[in-house]
Amino acid sequence: MRVQTLKQELLNRYQWICRIIIYYQEQLEQLPEGKLRIQHNSKSSSYYQADENRRDNGTLIKDKHLIHQLAQKNYIKTVLKAAEAEKKELKRLIDRYPEQTIEDIYGTINKERQSLITPIELPDNEFINNWLSKPYKGKGFGNGDPYYMTLKGERVRSKSEQLIADRLYNKNIPYKYECPLQVGKYIIHPDFTILRMSDREEVYLENFGRMDDKEYSDSTLWKINHYSLNGLLFGERVFATFESKDKPLDVRVLDRIIEQQLR
Repeated sequence: MRVQTLKQELLNRYQWICRIIIYYQEQLEQLPEGKLRIQHNSKSSSYYQADENRRDNGTLIKDKHLIHQLAQKNYIKTVLKAAEAEKKELKRLIDRYPEQTIEDIYGTINKERQSLITPIELPDNEFINNWLSKPYKGKGFGNGDPYYMTLKGERVRSKSEQLIADRLYNKNIPYKYECPLQVGKYIIHPDFTILRMSDREEVYLENFGRMDDKEYSDSTLWKINHYSLNGLLFGERVFATFESKDKPLDVRVLDRIIEQQLR
């Protein structure tokens, strides 16, 4: 359920804060003793290296590197104080986060009672099944089109699309191939319409595969611009991989998109 994503985000933030604390504690140990005091006058500022526990200005310093180090030290100490406070609160939230949330209740009820109830939110598997079960008509294939079959048992147009489809399938990411989408005045068939379960939003993945072909690249630019002009911005709802004859699909890019944007 999406609530689990919220808990995971808390855990991710907690782990990041812990790494920040460790890193900056090590940085702090490498910085010079004392603290920076700044005395302002009408024309300039004077900088002093003062004892941590004393109130006097300390020793006048003009070494710019030392001044920056002491300023950085003060910044790091402030960061560490805030980080420790946030770490404490995050730990409290994570420890007190309920094992069962309101979204989980429906799944604990027997099937007979489920049939009598309208849940506030369907469980993930039912939501996915409902989304996948909605019929649609793809673009279709011509007699001369190449034949590639995915693990899901559907035909696609290229080896790269086969690879993408199989990657999504193996990672249990629900998708539809060439499902028609109304974008402005035109019907577009994104290569992959994906149900991103972290927010249950439909997002779109395009593989632009002949970027060395001028006519194809011009069509690609039109498609990218048309998406954006109609509110489907790249990097938010639309994602893309690119390739050419000499530069095949980079699966590392694909995997990063999948892991960071499509789950």
